[in-house]
Amino acid sequence: MTRDFLDTLDRRILVFDGAMGTSVHACHLDLSDFRGLENCTEILCETRPDVVRAIHGRFLEVGCDIIETNSFGSNAIVLAEFGLEKEVRALNRKAAEIARDACGQYASSDKPRFVAGSVGPGTRLVSLRQTTFDALVDNYTEQIRGLMDGGIDVLLFETCQDILQAKAGIHAAERVFAEYGRRVPIMVQVTVETTGTMLVGSDMAAALTALDAYPQVQVIGLNCATGPQEMSEHVRFLGRACDRYLSIQPNAGLPQLVEGRPHYPLTPDELARWLRDFVREDGVNIVGGCCGTTPEHLAAVVEAVEGLKPRPRAASTPASVSSLFQSVPIRQDNSVLLVGERTNANGSKKFREMLAADDLDGMVELAKDQARHGSHLIDLCVAYVGRDERADMERFVTRCATEVPVPLMIDSTEPPVIEAALKLAGGKCIVNSINLEDGEQRCGEILDLCRTYGAAVVALTIDEEGMAKTSERKVQVARRLYEIATKRYGLRPGDILFDPLTFTICTGNVEDRALGLETLQAIRRIKQEMPESHILLGVSNISFGVKAPVRHVLNSVFLHYAFEVGLDAAIVHVAGIEPLYKIDEHLREVARKLIFNERADTQDPLIELINAFGDETQEKARKEAPPASVEERLKKRIIDGNRSGVEADLDTALAHHAPLEIINTILLPGMKVVGDLFGSGQMQLPFVLQSAETMKTTVAYLEPHMDRASDSDKGSIVLATVRGDVH
Repeated sequence: MTRDFLDTLDRRILVFDGAMGTSVHACHLDLSDFRGLENCTEILCETRPDVVRAIHGRFLEVGCDIIETNSFGSNAIVLAEFGLEKEVRALNRKAAEIARDACGQYASSDKPRFVAGSVGPGTRLVSLRQTTFDALVDNYTEQIRGLMDGGIDVLLFETCQDILQAKAGIHAAERVFAEYGRRVPIMVQVTVETTGTMLVGSDMAAALTALDAYPQVQVIGLNCATGPQEMSEHVRFLGRACDRYLSIQPNAGLPQLVEGRPHYPLTPDELARWLRDFVREDGVNIVGGCCGTTPEHLAAVVEAVEGLKPRPRAASTPASVSSLFQSVPIRQDNSVLLVGERTNANGSKKFREMLAADDLDGMVELAKDQARHGSHLIDLCVAYVGRDERADMERFVTRCATEVPVPLMIDSTEPPVIEAALKLAGGKCIVNSINLEDGEQRCGEILDLCRTYGAAVVALTIDEEGMAKTSERKVQVARRLYEIATKRYGLRPGDILFDPLTFTICTGNVEDRALGLETLQAIRRIKQEMPESHILLGVSNISFGVKAPVRHVLNSVFLHYAFEVGLDAAIVHVAGIEPLYKIDEHLREVARKLIFNERADTQDPLIELINAFGDETQEKARKEAPPASVEERLKKRIIDGNRSGVEADLDTALAHHAPLEIINTILLPGMKVVGDLFGSGQMQLPFVLQSAETMKTTVAYLEPHMDRASDSDKGSIVLATVRGDVH
């Protein structure tokens, strides 16, 4: 029936059943029917199979296409609370057989009926470390075996409250499919609370990014927690962003307490109207009901969607990565994806010292600080001679996964270390990295982990001959890695970030002078040949060997030109990168000549750049003095995103200007400059956000000084945008 399910889904809208729990409570069964186990609905598959079969029948009678097995809590973790952990497989098999038997009585050639094996979230959240990923996989494995034994048509992970829990379920499903030599389609439905996020804090975009990494998940959707009205924003998002089949099963409204009992207020007609609109407007393929929905509700839904055809959706999910909380597109608008490099034991002395001192709090704070300074991702590397890398990575990722808001890059060459980290990190990570230095076996082990745990990967242009230094060699190695990753291991091109490697051009050796230019040429060629994939660089390698002021200039200028030829992501210390407009024009040109290997016989740009920062006196003199007038100082503060001491300048300005005049004639022109710099590519997004925060601070400070208009003078402002606008 597997192919029948997908074929039917292509032809028409399918309707799930309603709430099993609500239906059971409506039967007013004795506690003895539950074998004395209060609220253990799943035991009814053994003690009162007639009741379970009758409930299925009532939903099938009104025209539902799919019924869920009475197995929502039939996993070892939940059943152990009732002393039933040894009956997991038997109860799930029985639940599937009862549903299968009920469907057989109503199925016909023109209206087949399908059994969905219901797998609930359990009672312990892995992201909150109430259980482990491996324990959860084992927990789901036995449940799925029982459901497969009973003959389900589709496997449904529903009411998912933690994306890491859903990933464990998918992992368990693949294990069972391999054992049985057959598979069924997988559905995953997440639950978004009234807060707008999942229980552990994931927004809908973060959930979709993590699930999108699994092509075997053929249906993605929402169920439980709220009624359809509260779901509507998230349904619209899925309609435009998700290219899988969509399934929506809301509650019958938000529950109310009436005479001490839960009451769901949404009428059958109201539920049907919402679900019909989801089908018509958002391209939803499967509708149904969750808590509080009865056969009467589903009868109205069946009638409302009768004859409706699936609406084609021009949905696309951009290549993205995510933390437990938020999603980040790999390709940024007019900017590069900035990967914070300071939590890397190989490159950061400060981080290395914290690691050696077991200062986990300091390590985590350093990761959070990078996020605050504008890093879109954080690179985590704890490889340190003499220490247990796996144990260190587990401790660090355990904290970062729930305390750092941005996605993580797991930086290790050891598969056991990478796997341990991926079992702890919710969302979709990037693994750094693979290469072909030791041939294809080690590379394949890491790619297999990326596929299994839904991660993207950094691919270094290194093969058995060593690190590729010419653009031709870099492209050759990239082609080979692309073939291995996509053809053999099934990774999507968008989940590959090629690192064509850059090397220092600051050694003074003639043979090293063209290395930066070779990297730029390689970026352009890889981008042309493999346009769906991405390019990443460890930018600071270009300046290794010279003092920090020289490195800041050279790194910043190199990043600018790398972005111009196609760079998507950069591993950098964001606070050490300057927008191009802030770098002295002459120094900028000297750095450009060094990067493009434009060396005159009598003038070496490397020596000229180093001499420009010859001593502290020259460095201090190079820095621009603040403008004399307070007006120019405030404007410069907005452009530079500098809030420190702004109150004193505002007090001075208030002696000569009205607050609104300061905003309109001084601060807003500064923001216009910021917009122009961003539009021309001379200022990256993190610096734009710093300017916006400075503007916000100044306006908040000026607000108490403004005259208050009387109520009679107040008008109305209408702000509008088109539906689906990202803003």
